This record gives sequence, C-alpha cells and structure tokens, in this order.
Amino acid sequence: MTSETAAPQPSRQGLYIKTFGCQMNEYDSQKLAKILESDYELVAAPEDADLILVNTCSVRDKPEQKLYSLLGEVRDLKARKPGVMIGVGGCVAQQEGHNIVRRSKAVDFVFGTHNLSLVPALIAQRVAGGAPQVAVDYREEWEDYPLGFPEDGRISRFVSISRGCNKNCTYCIVPTTRGKEVSRAPEEIEREVRIAVARGAREIVLLGQTVNSYGLDFSPRQSFVSLLRRVADISGVERIRFTSPHPQEVRSDFIDIVCENRKVCRHIHLPLQSGSDRILKAMNRNYRRHRFLAIVEALRSRVPDMAMTTDIIVGFPGETEEDFEQTLEVMRAVRFQNSFSFIFSPRPGTPAALLESEFLPREVALERLQRLQRLQEEHAREALEGWVGKEVEVLLEGPSAADQELLCGRTSQNLVINLTESTPRHQPGDMVVLEVVGCNRFTLSGRMVTAGGVSSAS
Repeated sequence: MTSETAAPQPSRQGLYIKTFGCQMNEYDSQKLAKILESDYELVAAPEDADLILVNTCSVRDKPEQKLYSLLGEVRDLKARKPGVMIGVGGCVAQQEGHNIVRRSKAVDFVFGTHNLSLVPALIAQRVAGGAPQVAVDYREEWEDYPLGFPEDGRISRFVSISRGCNKNCTYCIVPTTRGKEVSRAPEEIEREVRIAVARGAREIVLLGQTVNSYGLDFSPRQSFVSLLRRVADISGVERIRFTSPHPQEVRSDFIDIVCENRKVCRHIHLPLQSGSDRILKAMNRNYRRHRFLAIVEALRSRVPDMAMTTDIIVGFPGETEEDFEQTLEVMRAVRFQNSFSFIFSPRPGTPAALLESEFLPREVALERLQRLQRLQEEHAREALEGWVGKEVEVLLEGPSAADQELLCGRTSQNLVINLTESTPRHQPGDMVVLEVVGCNRFTLSGRMVTAGGVSSAS
C-alpha cells in the first residue's frame, strides 16, 4: 500500500477590510471575506494586504469623510507597494459610483450594495489591465453569494434576512443606497443559521433595515414572527437577537413572541428618533409618541427587566426647544439602557436636505445633544447599578478586554459582564449563571454561582 503526498496548496494573498457603519455593513464585510476566501485570507493591517476593501456608510457625513481620509492613506501605501489593489463598496459606493474613481486615482474598482458577488470579476478585469471598474447596478432579487462565514469562531453571528427599506423617512438615504425592501428566502436563512451553529455560534442576530417588515413582499405574505419561530426551533441556537424593528410594524404577535419565547433576548432596539409628534410627522416616521410609549408599556408589563435601546436624531430641521424637551420627556419615561444619538446630518437627495432654511445653528444642536447624552449617561448608570446583587444568565463569548486571562459574556439584556475569577470548567459558548458583584461605566462584573452554570457548548 502506497501513500501519496498531497500537492502543496498555493498560499493565499492578504485581504484587509475596513468597515464603516452599521451591522449590515459588518455582515456584508463577512460575506466579502467568504466570497474571496479561496484566493485571500484576512490580515490585521493594511500594510500586510494585497487587496484592501473599504466598506462604506452614508447615513451621516462623517463616515463619508473618513472614506476619503483613508483613501489618502492607502494611496501612499500603494505608492510604496504598487501591486496592492483597492476596492470601495457599501452605501457611499452605491451613491457616488464613478465619482470615487475620478476623485481617487488609487481606487481600482467600486462595487455597490447589490454587487458583492461581482467583486472577484472586478478584480480579474483590473488585473488583466482593464480601466478602473464600477458596478453599482440595482438588483430586484436577493443577490446570490455563498452561504456561511469566514472561520473565526464567533459565538454570536449576524444573519441578514432582508435588504433595503420601503419606509422613506425624510432624513434617510438608505432607500436610495440599498433600494426597495427585498426579503431573503426563509429556507436560505435557516441554512445559514445551521451553518453558523455547526461552526460554534450560539447566538444569532437577525439583520434588516426594518426586520419586522420581513416577508411582506412575498406572495403569499410571510411574517417576521414566523421566521423567529423557525430560527428558535433550530437545535443549538441558544439566543436570538434582531435589529431593528420599526414601531409602525409592531403587532401583538410580535410582542407575544418577544415576551414568551425563551430564546428571544430580553432586549429590544426600537428607534425613537424624536419624542415630538410634530417632528415625527416631518420625519415621515408613521407613528407618534403615544404609540411608541404604548409598545414599551406592553413589553415591560409582561417582562419588567426588558432592556430598551434606541436611536435619536437631535436638531432635525425646524426642531424647537419644546420639541427637544418632548424627546427628553420620552427618555425619562422609558429610561433607555442605551441610545445612539446624533446631530441631524443632511444627506443629498433626501427631502430633509432641502429644508436648509430650517437647519439649526451647529452650536444649538450640539448643546442639545450634550444635554441628551448627559441624561442618557445617568439612565445607563442607574440601569447598570440596578443589576448588582442579582443573578443573571450569561452566554460566555471569549476573553475579557480588561483581562485576557478571564472570560466575559453577555446577558440577555445585551450587557457585557466580566468574570472576576478564572473558570477552567467553562469556555466560550457556555451558558452560565453569574451573580453581579459590581459595575463600571459600561459593563458589569460577576462571579460564578456555585449551584448554577450549565454548559451548552459541548
């Protein structure tokens, strides 16, 4: 019996991906790594890369500014290392297209939000001597790309369930950059979740611009609630998160599954944007503050420790001090665990960008933002302090940022908790019970409860 030596595998080139923006962009970056994995492996620094991809965001102007600043840096890198190839994707790419290659001679190709699967072809055409390539065409259907993820051992995995948005909020560029809402086939979502679980994931985060509109474009219609049930039935899934639902689409069956299914986390990210009915109408948000507060009450009346986080825009055109105070009133009523708050940023092509005569002076908007964030810091501190002395179920995720010798995990309410002692019996992916013994500005600390702690990773 003879044995044969396997032919040596050609070494892969280095791939560096810089991601700006939302979790959807993070997911797209993971997909790019998967699409390219036969020829490229991820590297930690652009200096080590043969291919640099910049995945952009255009929700606000700051990430757009960061793109051109980064392109200036990689231009210098390309001058030192001429073989490096640079591609720009994401929402700014979808919006700007050919303008990017005109503005930056360092860019070899541009790909839009509907064109991830074309990246290998764009690379090949450029390598063959073609001019800088641009692919920003829209697709009506869900784009076809390989299931699964790069191998990196993550305990929590993003899985996209839809693309685009039909809400047309007056400040938002997403319907332009990502197009109309297109739901992904539930069978494909299920297959990707099963792949994630087989590779070690225990938590699944379902992504969409408006997740609870999922399935409304199918014929016959399907629902987000039915998809949640389907994912919850998959063996090995311990927790399910999702972002972001829209208040307009919240129904009683949604509240039921969030409150009753043990796998659905006790944390809802529900974008408020403003507490003023007048401003909500100007934003075309299609709900009012009483509706938002009614949803919060419906959830917390059944699950008192339901954590709420939100998004808030400060300084929308025409916002008065009274409008802003109404936003603070809603914050005091809800006491969000966290909020992502920003000064209004006019995006070209949106209705709100045409209201220039009503733009607030920068100093007024900044002062309001600072007041709002001080209030949020107070609420966040009180929320963290309220957990001290309680026992919580925690999904262990990996080494603590504070001490690599110790583990950290996350509660159902999406709070990071750092263990105070070594736990050789446990590993990332285990579900354990901890007693919260302290907190700092952003995280909790906890110790293992002797009688608790059940492994789910084995």
